[in-house]
Amino acid sequence: MTSLGFGVIGCGNFGGEFARILNHLEGTRTVAVVGGADDSAKLLSEELHCATAASVQELVARDDVDAVIVASPNHLHKQHVILAAQHGKHVFCEKPIALSLADCEEMIAACRSASVHMMAGHILHFMSGVQQVKRLIEHGAIGKPIVSHAERTGWQDKRAGTGWKQDPAKTGGYLFHFIHELDLVQTLIGRAASVVLAGSWIDPALQASSNPDHLLLTMEFSNGALGTMQYGSGFRQGGHFVKINGTEGAVLVNFKRSEIVVKSGNQIESFGINGRPDEDADRVNDYRKAEGKVVFTSPQTRPPLFLRKPMEAEMACFRDAIAGKPVDPAYISLFDGTSARSSIATAEAAMVSLGEQSWKRVRTYK
Repeated sequence: MTSLGFGVIGCGNFGGEFARILNHLEGTRTVAVVGGADDSAKLLSEELHCATAASVQELVARDDVDAVIVASPNHLHKQHVILAAQHGKHVFCEKPIALSLADCEEMIAACRSASVHMMAGHILHFMSGVQQVKRLIEHGAIGKPIVSHAERTGWQDKRAGTGWKQDPAKTGGYLFHFIHELDLVQTLIGRAASVVLAGSWIDPALQASSNPDHLLLTMEFSNGALGTMQYGSGFRQGGHFVKINGTEGAVLVNFKRSEIVVKSGNQIESFGINGRPDEDADRVNDYRKAEGKVVFTSPQTRPPLFLRKPMEAEMACFRDAIAGKPVDPAYISLFDGTSARSSIATAEAAMVSLGEQSWKRVRTYK
């Protein structure tokens, strides 16, 4: 396999790990990095013996860069993806792809115009248990999905911590920054058609400058199913799961236990989210250490094992697509814009609903 050169924009927790992965993955090498807090890019380049670009413009203009990993702060994704596409570089963009559907469409159009791949970084798709439960639902194991509920909640002291991840204008708020569950339920059930979102704050003094501490989202899906989702950092007793009930059974994706339980008729089947005992045990230990708190990653730490392995699978999939290999049908939605659009369109409609306090239709997309 011809070695492909990669540039990495954003040298934080995920960007740094993608750079490491690409530096040892067969057929790839990290040639340049840029961005990140403090000296993270410089330290990463010294670790990997690659170049440090002076700017994003310089990185995407390099002749030895075939593809770019966009792992910069959420609000910068659009400009970095479009700039890379304009220079003919394939793009992998971390979630959330954008902070509005219009931006998302512009990014997809720029990549199509340049005839380059754009892959959405929705990591749950690369966990074997998620793919297994997707197949089971598609094959009718739980009958017709009729109602779902998901939670991603914990506790965070809003008066502690600074940086872009504490700024809703840069993250998009909880629905955008923690968009995995919104992508997952639509991957397993189908597109959301309309939504309504309610929110509240524990401390009214912080209302003007922070995300709501509690978010409750209600969805109507295009196939008639209903769903609710809870998000927030004001939960002393939090939870992290996705539950789907159907006419013939049910699915529980329990992130804290790293376990998926499928009830189909009188049969009950369980398997790990990652599908490997060491990775699933690592996730359980990670939740135990967090002690119910909302945790934001930092450039000084590496992602845990249960994320590193799926990240390797993501990069191998991206590499193969660039090399001209057919994309596995299980991952087509990450390349054709489906996953990017559905999650962003739903999150956007929900935030509009929160402001207007009314049901909102989810905008249609191409």
